Amino acid sequence: MSVIAQSGPRGFALIERLFAALTDPARRERTAAALVLGYVAVWTLYGALAKASQDIHIDMSEQFVLARELAWGYGKHPPLAMAIVRAWFAVFPAADWSYYLLAMANAGLALWLAWRLSERFLNADKRVLGLALLTLVPFFNFHALKFNSNTVLMPLWAAATLLFLRSFETRRAFDAALAGLAAAAAMYGKYWSIFLLAALAVAALADPRRRDYFRSPAPWVTIAVGAVALAPHVAWLLANDFAPFSYAVAVHGAQSFAATLRNTLGYLAGSAAYVAAPLLIVTRAQGYRMAADCAYSAASLCGAGILAALAAARRTRARGRGRPRLAMVDVGLGAAAGRAALVAARRNQPA
Repeated sequence: MSVIAQSGPRGFALIERLFAALTDPARRERTAAALVLGYVAVWTLYGALAKASQDIHIDMSEQFVLARELAWGYGKHPPLAMAIVRAWFAVFPAADWSYYLLAMANAGLALWLAWRLSERFLNADKRVLGLALLTLVPFFNFHALKFNSNTVLMPLWAAATLLFLRSFETRRAFDAALAGLAAAAAMYGKYWSIFLLAALAVAALADPRRRDYFRSPAPWVTIAVGAVALAPHVAWLLANDFAPFSYAVAVHGAQSFAATLRNTLGYLAGSAAYVAAPLLIVTRAQGYRMAADCAYSAASLCGAGILAALAAARRTRARGRGRPRLAMVDVGLGAAAGRAALVAARRNQPA
């Protein structure tokens, strides 16, 4: 960074100071919070200006209408997005700009939670670069401006993962209860979250500390709290003949296998394309090795409903070398037919 600052314009010196603040233990959290707030403000302004001549997206208008009468479920999706919209517009005016503010506040919260989550896996420099990469992924800006049942998952998945890790490590009943509430909230956002919950369960089973975890009250507290929190929605589903599932089958169930396969491959290709540009930038600027680490970090932290990083991490000291090991688990999520593929990897990171 210092070489860049000396050879480039003054603006690069500012970037260097910002980088230093983000890697300084005494300043990094408040600096990151300020940056996320600025990011939300800038993209809210962009949304309000760029879309001033357009109507809001149909998903957003539909949510606004449905939010007038809150229920434990709706014909297409679980109720959380509508409840958030109802609470938001109880405070803010019913205007396009405030809707875009809600959408970007949702994305900003996801970025902040990803920043907090990355502390467990990345050193200071890579943590900053991982956050920067996420801001270059369209799901956190252009797509995030459309607040719906997909984008609402971004902070929910990050929160559920973070709280699961905390519960797994501490095995305290309070942390386990929070993990259960976060898991239920993710399901209230969209049923797709079942893949997240399944992957977290696999991560727990794959970790060497699984015996201690499952012998503690923590997993059972998480399951019990999550089940109680979801009970009202399950009762609604039973009373309404599982209407959202019928809707999904009606919309997607008639596709042929070939069409489903084609859509799935297109989905996966699109997912890779969304992160291609920031990774190419990092490859060019930092070199292959740094880019590879950053690519792994960005993929692991992307919680836009496309790629979730689900990790059960452990730090142990290698004998005589003082190097901690991180056991990380990634889960790739599929589209039409749904998929959950678990890849376990280990890597060394300087202490």
